[in-house]
Amino acid sequence: MDGGSADNSVDIIKKYENLLKEGKWPVKCKGIEYKWLSERDEGQADAIEKGFAYAKGDIGVWLNSDDIFYSDNTLETVAMYFEKEDINLLIGNGIIIDKQGCKTGNHKTDRIDFKELVFLDYHILQPSAFLKIQFLKNNPFDKRLNYTFDADFFIRLILSGVKYKKVSDTFSCFRLYPETKTISSMYKRVKESMIIERKVTNSRLLLCASWIYKYFSVVIRIKYGKSYLVRFLYPYINKLFYRLIVGTWGRK
Repeated sequence: MDGGSADNSVDIIKKYENLLKEGKWPVKCKGIEYKWLSERDEGQADAIEKGFAYAKGDIGVWLNSDDIFYSDNTLETVAMYFEKEDINLLIGNGIIIDKQGCKTGNHKTDRIDFKELVFLDYHILQPSAFLKIQFLKNNPFDKRLNYTFDADFFIRLILSGVKYKKVSDTFSCFRLYPETKTISSMYKRVKESMIIERKVTNSRLLLCASWIYKYFSVVIRIKYGKSYLVRFLYPYINKLFYRLIVGTWGRK
């Protein structure tokens, strides 16, 4: 799905479409069908919903153009879990890569804690989260949110009691570099996260504590990350706010 881009996105799509048509990549033998569309939309969330309206099959996931699956076997592994387990949502790990595709870190979701997801460090890696397609089609995104609609979506699902399983498998590679929306718009992400929080609590104390924690840990720490004072204070601030909100001294 392309939102009517003015850059060379459509040219890139057509390039790979030709490679697929020429049989350079054997996808039909794997049962893979594809379709692409380039038109104006109301934002990323709207484009993803349009994409899933065309989707077939039982299991859904969406990838941004910067991200990739971890291996050629990822989808087979995911399908195996859904066949063996009575689940509607499968959450795996991922690795962080730079602009050149080199590994820069790991993203491990070792547990799912609701308070932590909402008020502290949201930790579900979206391209490593697969779910039954009907949940994607029947639970629309909150289109007021541009940077955190995926977090809001998964938080609502978990709050509704969806059956999920957390596994240690690595499913995706998440590209992170200074020009990506994830870093360049951190302040807006923090502001949007407050909309999500107000959906689940009216506690001013909790909202205030969460705002202070997120503003420091996300905005200040990235903007002034080289400062000795910031690096010195962060571990203590992290432990303090985890204790206040979750009841543990930091994420263990």
